[in-house]
Amino acid sequence: MLRRIGILALALALIAQIGPLAHAQGGDASTAYQLNMRSGPGTGFAVIVTLPAGTALTLEARNADTSWLLAHTLDGTQRGWVASLYLKYAPGVSAALLPVSEEIIGGAAPPAAEAAAPAPEGLTAAPRYQMNVRAGPGTGHSVLGQVRPGVVLIPEARNGDASWVLAHTQDGALRGWLASLYLKFSGGSAFSLPLSDEILPAGAGAAPAAPAAEASYAGIPLGGFDLSTVAGIDLTAYPVVGRATGRARQIFLDGRARGNNPHVVAKVGDCSSEHWYFLKPFAWGEYNLGGYSYLQGVINHFGESLAYDSEATHNGFNANAVIAPEWANPAVCQPGESPLECEFRIHRPSVAIIMFGTSDLLVMTPGEFDHYMREMVDMTIEAGVIPILSTFPGNLGFWDRTILYNQIVVRIALDYNIPLINLWLALESLPNHGLEPDGFHLGEPPYGTSCYLTAPYLSAGYTMRNLVTLQTLDAVWRGAMY
Repeated sequence: MLRRIGILALALALIAQIGPLAHAQGGDASTAYQLNMRSGPGTGFAVIVTLPAGTALTLEARNADTSWLLAHTLDGTQRGWVASLYLKYAPGVSAALLPVSEEIIGGAAPPAAEAAAPAPEGLTAAPRYQMNVRAGPGTGHSVLGQVRPGVVLIPEARNGDASWVLAHTQDGALRGWLASLYLKFSGGSAFSLPLSDEILPAGAGAAPAAPAAEASYAGIPLGGFDLSTVAGIDLTAYPVVGRATGRARQIFLDGRARGNNPHVVAKVGDCSSEHWYFLKPFAWGEYNLGGYSYLQGVINHFGESLAYDSEATHNGFNANAVIAPEWANPAVCQPGESPLECEFRIHRPSVAIIMFGTSDLLVMTPGEFDHYMREMVDMTIEAGVIPILSTFPGNLGFWDRTILYNQIVVRIALDYNIPLINLWLALESLPNHGLEPDGFHLGEPPYGTSCYLTAPYLSAGYTMRNLVTLQTLDAVWRGAMY
């Protein structure tokens, strides 16, 4: 389906082996909030129990895209599936190292929805690569046939977590299940489809499923990612401050024709983008530019939008969640709208600061991260919003993967010719790589000083991020948004 990985690519100097998941004392993970434990990997499955926030869990397995994890409580009294997005992981624990499972607790299929809505009219999908069409939603099912890249498919239904879609070709000659990760949807998303547990007969010409050895990196499957695409990308060789590009100018003009607001910037990311330390004090007048007084113009230009609460940021968000309607805020987002689409509709920005990776490397393969990031960039450009990508702070527990996933971010920025902030490099000279003592979260300055662009505050990760983000916004504003 994706390019085969060459053995030579595995010889990259950055590779280091990490062994199989070792269970941490006190649990592999804990619930970040009150969380439903279900009989299967999806919201269509029955709730076994509602776990209180802070419940420690031992992780057993994952579904195909690591969006759901099979786990049990430490005392063994409760066992079932939980959404990976809402877990806090113990140091050194990566969900991507878990084996894949399709187990349903109790053997029960998800309950049939009453008067289930039909597939949305006009929804189509097209493979990004040559893909297998299978008899059921998983690689353990027989291959019924293959479809070429770009072939138009008519989606009919989805499995519980929308990781697989039941679809047929326009002429009806081939029908079966396809991995939604590798499909490009138009007119909606996989989450808007009705649930189905249909298994198709294999047929005389069907090829039996066979386990295939997959290339791995640092102990996790690559998910079809070709390491040679990032070979030679030296993170220290790319400037900290992003620049305007010709592509950015074209996107801006398209956005203006669509009615986007040239004075609005959107934030897209996880907790470090949601935190009020990031950019908001500039809008509140709680800042000191020190020797960077030239940045006053860009602060004036984007004004109050620097403090907007974004529907595309949330504690625990990853590159998959932000483009999935399942995670949108139902209080303000429209049915079928992803958090990203919701944010763009509400605030009509002309530029978006996008940063993911810190949590993604714990729950996604490199192939999945690359796919979801590109999907996000595509959606942003299609909305007429300039995407400014940012490399992300390191994770000291998974430094080799930090390098690889940041190389992927750089590769995407180069491929799309869009601005790039090299935050990783900016933080390298700071104490503890600009991180908190946990080696994971962005370092916080003394309360209320995250936008004080002077010593000693610039030794904190958040303050440095605010500086280089503002510098890049200034460059893009002056070079592309005129």
